[in-house]
Amino acid sequence: MAPVQLESNQLVPAGGGPASAPAPPAPGAVTAAASPGYRLSTLIDFLLHRTYAELTVLADLLPRKTDMERKIEIVQFASRTRQLFVRLLALVKWANNAGKVEKCAMISSFLDQQAILFVDTADRLASLARDALVHARLPSFAIPYAIDVLTTGSYPRLPTCIRDKIIPPDPITKSEKQTTLHQLNQILRHRLVTTDLPPQLANLTVANGRVKFRVEGEFEATLTVMGDDPDIPWRLLKLEILVEDKETGDGRALVHSMQINFIHQLVQSRLFADEKPLQDMYSCLHSFCLALQLEVLHSQTLMLIRERWGDLVQVERYHAGKCLSLSVWNQQVLGRKTGTASVHKVTIKIDETDVSKPLQISHEPPLPACDSKLMERAMKIDHLSIEKLLIDSVHARSHQKLQELKAILKSYNVNDNSFIETALPTLVIPILEPCGRSECLHVFVDLHSGMFQLMLYGVDQLTLDDIEKSVNDDMKRIIPWLQQLKFWLGQQRCKQSIKHLPTVSSETLQLANYASHPVGNLSKHKLFIKLTRLPQYYIVVEMFDVPGNPTELEYKYHFLSVSYAEGDDSPATALLLQQFKPNIEELVLDTKSGKQMKSGVKRKLSGDPCSIEPKKPKRSGEMCAFNKVLAHIVAMCDTNMPFIGLRMELSNMDIPHQGVQVEGDGFSHAIRLLKIPPCKGVNEETQKALDRSLLDCTFRLQGRNNRTWVAELVFANCPLNSTSSREQGPTRHVYLTYENQLSEPVGGRKVVEMFLNDWNSIARLYECVLEFARSLPDIPNHLNVFSEVRIYNYRKLILCYGTTKGSSISIQWNSILQKFHISLGTVGPNSGCSNCHNTILHQLQEMFNKTPNVVQLLQVLFDTQAPLNAINKLPTVPMLGLTQRTNTAYQCFSILPQSPTHIRLAFRNMYCIDIYCRSRGVVAIRDGAYSLFDNSKIVEGFYPAPGLKTFLNMFVDSNQDARRRSVNEDDNPPSPIGGDMMDSLISQLQPQQPPQQPQQQPFAKQAGASGAYPLTSPPTSYHNTVTPSPSMMHTQSPGNLHAASSPSGALRAPSPASFGPTPSPSSLGITMGQTANFASPHGTIDPSSPYTMMSPSQRAGNWPGSPQVSGPSPAARMPGMSPANPSLHSPVPDASHSPRAGTSSQAMPTSMPPPRKLPQRSWAASIPTILTHSALNILLLPSPTPGLVPGLAGSYLCSPLERFLGSVIMRRHLQRIIQQETLQLINSNEPGVIMFKTEALKCRVALNPKTNQTLQLKVTPENTGQWKSEELQVLEKFFETRVAGPPFKANTLIAFTKLLGAPTHILRDCVHIMKLELFPDQASQLKWNVQFCLTIPPSAPPIAPPGTPAVVLKSKMLFFLQLTQKTTVPQEAVSIIVPIIYDMASGTTQQADIPRQQNSSVAAPMMVSNILKRFAELNSPRAGECTIFAAVRDLMVNLTLPPGGRP
Repeated sequence: MAPVQLESNQLVPAGGGPASAPAPPAPGAVTAAASPGYRLSTLIDFLLHRTYAELTVLADLLPRKTDMERKIEIVQFASRTRQLFVRLLALVKWANNAGKVEKCAMISSFLDQQAILFVDTADRLASLARDALVHARLPSFAIPYAIDVLTTGSYPRLPTCIRDKIIPPDPITKSEKQTTLHQLNQILRHRLVTTDLPPQLANLTVANGRVKFRVEGEFEATLTVMGDDPDIPWRLLKLEILVEDKETGDGRALVHSMQINFIHQLVQSRLFADEKPLQDMYSCLHSFCLALQLEVLHSQTLMLIRERWGDLVQVERYHAGKCLSLSVWNQQVLGRKTGTASVHKVTIKIDETDVSKPLQISHEPPLPACDSKLMERAMKIDHLSIEKLLIDSVHARSHQKLQELKAILKSYNVNDNSFIETALPTLVIPILEPCGRSECLHVFVDLHSGMFQLMLYGVDQLTLDDIEKSVNDDMKRIIPWLQQLKFWLGQQRCKQSIKHLPTVSSETLQLANYASHPVGNLSKHKLFIKLTRLPQYYIVVEMFDVPGNPTELEYKYHFLSVSYAEGDDSPATALLLQQFKPNIEELVLDTKSGKQMKSGVKRKLSGDPCSIEPKKPKRSGEMCAFNKVLAHIVAMCDTNMPFIGLRMELSNMDIPHQGVQVEGDGFSHAIRLLKIPPCKGVNEETQKALDRSLLDCTFRLQGRNNRTWVAELVFANCPLNSTSSREQGPTRHVYLTYENQLSEPVGGRKVVEMFLNDWNSIARLYECVLEFARSLPDIPNHLNVFSEVRIYNYRKLILCYGTTKGSSISIQWNSILQKFHISLGTVGPNSGCSNCHNTILHQLQEMFNKTPNVVQLLQVLFDTQAPLNAINKLPTVPMLGLTQRTNTAYQCFSILPQSPTHIRLAFRNMYCIDIYCRSRGVVAIRDGAYSLFDNSKIVEGFYPAPGLKTFLNMFVDSNQDARRRSVNEDDNPPSPIGGDMMDSLISQLQPQQPPQQPQQQPFAKQAGASGAYPLTSPPTSYHNTVTPSPSMMHTQSPGNLHAASSPSGALRAPSPASFGPTPSPSSLGITMGQTANFASPHGTIDPSSPYTMMSPSQRAGNWPGSPQVSGPSPAARMPGMSPANPSLHSPVPDASHSPRAGTSSQAMPTSMPPPRKLPQRSWAASIPTILTHSALNILLLPSPTPGLVPGLAGSYLCSPLERFLGSVIMRRHLQRIIQQETLQLINSNEPGVIMFKTEALKCRVALNPKTNQTLQLKVTPENTGQWKSEELQVLEKFFETRVAGPPFKANTLIAFTKLLGAPTHILRDCVHIMKLELFPDQASQLKWNVQFCLTIPPSAPPIAPPGTPAVVLKSKMLFFLQLTQKTTVPQEAVSIIVPIIYDMASGTTQQADIPRQQNSSVAAPMMVSNILKRFAELNSPRAGECTIFAAVRDLMVNLTLPPGGRP
């Protein structure tokens, strides 16, 4: 046996046993060849195909078998298949483990095969030589054939038998075929005419020599004859069974091909033998098809029971090939009845009397003769679907049940309009006439169970279940249910009709007096409709039966008012119940009757409160479910009742009115007031003027929810003419809007109270406006130019002021707080900025509430705008590192408004400056650290600023400087300054001007101040900051502010309002006492106010432009940005009016005399110094440091005042540092001068006498031979620009004093480094610029906290340098911080050890360290020499960072 070769080149014996070498053949015998083997893959393929074929056969046969048979077949299949694959598994395991045996068997088999081939070859050759070739002779040469081939090239002598056997005869032509088939068709027609043909085979077709008989739903047979002899029998060519099972057959043939062949042979035998062959053929095929149809119907029934119908259909009896009986609507199965119950049966059978008939259908009990179409459909089964047959049967019976139910309805209502739909057995019953299709009750019959099923939109399922149970038990019980559904449908119609209106409907209402009130006597069928916008009102709909018409309802409508207990959840109490007029449909025709609503004492509706359209006959397409009467009643009540409520509230508050009026062709309502009650706190004259100007006051409702009241006020003769285009007509319309809360009734008392509050606000503002209007003709001209009335709408007065009218102030009365409310803003080009008066907004509001005078308010705004613009330029951002506590932030300037004209500036919580804004464009400035009442006392928390008086006098105008007090006046003993004394001082300090409008003296201002929000707020006490009333003080002109006893009483300064012959404000009834107090601290500062209180301020950040100083752009206010154009911040000075015209703010004006040396008096700065607005602007405007070269000045731009105060603070720090460090203090007789000395230097520190804005250091060496004058100048200049300059840090002084205490040779090297910093252009060969860090910068290595002193001097010296690479593009310059340690003992300079940081580059520190180490190796230090400067210079020459070495 040959082995089977595996895919892994192994062989497996075909029989599965071990392959062994065959036995040696017997002598003389030939060994038979071994049988061929099979590949293992082929064997597996065969097994898989066999298994798949068996599965396919099972899938075809199992659906037609019972459940037990299917299970047996599946188990047998699984057992067979398992045995096969177990054998295959054993074969595979054996094949994998028989490697050597297989190889030997293969070799042995190959050798045996070769030996057999050799023996067989020898035997055959011997037999051939001995037997076949003994008598072999060569034939004679075929000469004739050769001649034919050589001469003619053909072989004509080939035997003809070859041609006859190989070459087929020629086919007949197409025409011969057509002729033959035509003759055959004639023969077939003749045979059919002469043969007894069954009538069922009348559907035949003769064509192409064939006759085709087709019986629909059964079979199709194709026959022919083989000749024209009448005795030749019919031959059946093709047979096709037409019986199909479209529901369960899955489109496959019901008869197997083998069965078809068997039937074919059977029919052909009948055609050969019988006398009536066609009749016999039909009988045979017809009986087979009927039996097949019956089997198909039985299969469909079983599937129907199994999948859909379940127990609702049962097989009563099935006799294969005879009949099938089914039962439906079995009441016992449904569990509804017991005992004898009607069973509906459907029987399908073959007619035994006449087999030729189709399947016959019979019903038990017989079907009613209700509908011929339904009867006809229920008696046919040509569709061969048992489910359709059952549906047609129960459809007919359902129609019968619905007819019985309709007869019951007809007996109850003669005019019953119910009808039956036959498509789906449904009885449509109108419940309430007229009735839409969706409102009808639909009664269905369940085709499966024969039970009634009901459907009505909107009814819950539980109610429908109860109705179904009652009707199925007794059909007559549907009558009371219809009555109940009629009232339910009436309620639903009412709800749907008012669904779009603001209402809430309910069938019941909890009332405390329900039993005793007439509402309890209403019909049980009623509906309560609550008006949501009027929660105390209800519409009650009552429903009654109409006698004689069971499908109609009668409606009655009632109006109900209730009351609710306050703060209690108890039920409401019914008050009034009144029925609407029964002839409301007729009253609707009168359009006027539905537009008025009357109410009694309890808001009773009399007359016709609302109307609807008259009842019309039902038209096609009309909404029959919409209750027009109810919708109209609810809508009119909802519309009119708010007006009635408002009318009642107006009457209760004794406000005369015209009642509810109809407007706009009856589409809207309104209430007009005849007179508004007078307001409290408004004088009688103002009230009369306001009443005369009021033309009309009307209340209306608007909005979708009808809860918004709009009161329209029409005024005439407006006292002010504004610039608004909307306020130019002869009359002004004011609209007041009031929203009603959901918890409050619309038109309640709260609306009237809110209106009266708004009216009081109008009257309060009108009083101020009247006074302002009377003062307008006599108002000073500068105020006319300064301000304009932008808007006056009787509720708010908006004034725009300033040179460009870019600032605005809004005044209105706050009825809740009972005081005027002022708000500030900006308009036009300045709309993005902040109003400069926001700083004193609270003070302005308090002043205006005590003295509501618009002219006085404008005067204050005029006097304070320029100073506030200058004050707002001061930096208010908190800064770190200003003191030794580096983590504590200090605010640079804190702005503390004390009154509208008194601003207090606190500098770093140490120094205080008081600024008093006066008229005529001047301000008074004093040291706020001194008490206002005793100059010898200091305010707690502040320190006097030494030299402040001298510093301020540098900014005094030259005209005023000529009239300043003499030096002897400062020698007077200190004493409290009273009001008269201050007036005399003011009279001396104020200039004499010719009788013309004073001109401002603006300076060319420098920008660059950083704007930020301050952290301090004004004191909370302001009760004494506003001028008392005229009855409490002298009402005199500002020009006559000085007392008669004043030494300068003869110098009568003109009024600040006008230098012309204009009347004073006092003659116009304007109190200018506040202006009189500008010069006196006693009148401007509250003595009880906490001066030292520091709290966050409410001043806005950016400031707008002003008439004198236009505000900078927002970009110029950003910190760190320098001004690009100083002219953007201040107007161009006029050379003809200003002695400082053309001068720069960087230096003092040349036209001014040098400042006078005043004696140092500790209380001198408490006396105010008078400055013009332009001088104040220069004082507070950030500008470069005067007297310094721009290259030497720092990048921190600050104002002269900040530089002065910063220098004073630095001088104070220096005194404390000298006491702490190893420095020797030298007593000095000069005030403001600090002198100290080190081991090698004597130092003198004092303010710059020319500017008083910088600290200057004068150094004198003890040994002049060790120092050069140039080195001393560098040290002094470094102190002035880098140490004592902005931002004035105390730690820089500490570090510098430590440097001064260093040995001379070390200090000189440090001075050389300072020179490189101050003059970087002198060392062009260096690659880096150097900066000596006196405090540790934030980007330094983490050796110490940032901001601490960067110089440590002990046995070793530690200091920090910042190296900046020289590049043509400053933005790309690289800066590194280098910590350097100098060892005084060894004299070596090296880089300090830097702690390793995450995410930091180590390339630059490594290169710096290597350069310093190489320098130390090449240049050994000498005794007495310092290598700091040489090492640093070498580092600046040789340091080159790689492209990736950026720090």
